[in-house]
Amino acid sequence: MNTPPLTPSTDADRDVADTIRGQNEDTKSIAHIRRAIAEHVAEQEGEQPTAPPPQVGDEVGPFVLQERLGAGVSCFVFRGLEAGTQTPVALKIVNWANVFDRTAAMRQMRTEAAALARVKHPRVVRFIDFGFDPRWPYLVTEYIDGQPLGELLRTGGILPVGWAVYIVAQVADALGAVWQAGLVHRDIKPDNVLVEGNGAAKLIDFGLAKQPILQAMSGQTGPELAGTAAYLAPEQAMDASVVDLRADIYSLGVTFYEALTGRLPFEGKNRIQLIFHHLNTAPVPPHQVNPKVPPLASDLCMWMLSKNPAERPQNQDELRDAFDAVGSAIPRSRAG
Repeated sequence: MNTPPLTPSTDADRDVADTIRGQNEDTKSIAHIRRAIAEHVAEQEGEQPTAPPPQVGDEVGPFVLQERLGAGVSCFVFRGLEAGTQTPVALKIVNWANVFDRTAAMRQMRTEAAALARVKHPRVVRFIDFGFDPRWPYLVTEYIDGQPLGELLRTGGILPVGWAVYIVAQVADALGAVWQAGLVHRDIKPDNVLVEGNGAAKLIDFGLAKQPILQAMSGQTGPELAGTAAYLAPEQAMDASVVDLRADIYSLGVTFYEALTGRLPFEGKNRIQLIFHHLNTAPVPPHQVNPKVPPLASDLCMWMLSKNPAERPQNQDELRDAFDAVGSAIPRSRAG
């Protein structure tokens, strides 16, 4: 089938068009996104009757829904099968019942698809498709048979130090590919890291990913709020539209802290209290919370949690070298 030409007609489409242009990109993935933008955008973003929620057994495009894996405020996540090949996939489907601004929801999903299409790395979930069912738009990625790191921490508590370092180092590798693609993830947290049974980690959920180059083109008139409050870098808490990769490093530091200690560096009753702590409160070093944490791992975590972006690791090379040094000193044991 010939791919319809991409002719952006809205600011959202122009942003996506800019996002998917780059060097060495997967033309098949981009063709999926261009086709999806070109097909039925006006109808989907108009005032259409709200479809009932998707159910197991429903056919969505060429995929059959097999199991509901979860649901957020605006989306459902299902395990599905590609009807022709019987390949398992994960589908993210918009929940129109909870969406008040359809244009914004569509823009976010298109941008997420474009971001995923840019990033090719074994530690990043692989983009497969993006399309429009007559009832819902949907995003398809590879299916990962694993658990969110957040769920592992909530149910099992503190990870063995060696495994905490091993898992978070893999996320650092994934972020290196994200940054190399010109993106900032902006929502690094344990629930966005899937861990397989062998400890292999995959970074997921690019719904808030952003290209710094688009900041000057966004036309915003005020600060942007984006991200999960417990994991926000101080500068992201003030304006998420102007952050760079160092904000992801801070959020990864919060994730590392939680994996090492079983708790967050800051607690608060609401978003405002958490933001205040990110801006003003020094965290207790991890080795003081959990004596099993070696000082070297604790120091790395505190370096990542520096309030000033200029005082954190500045790039993936610095971050990876630091994790290599810590990892070489700590055996990876499930029980230690």
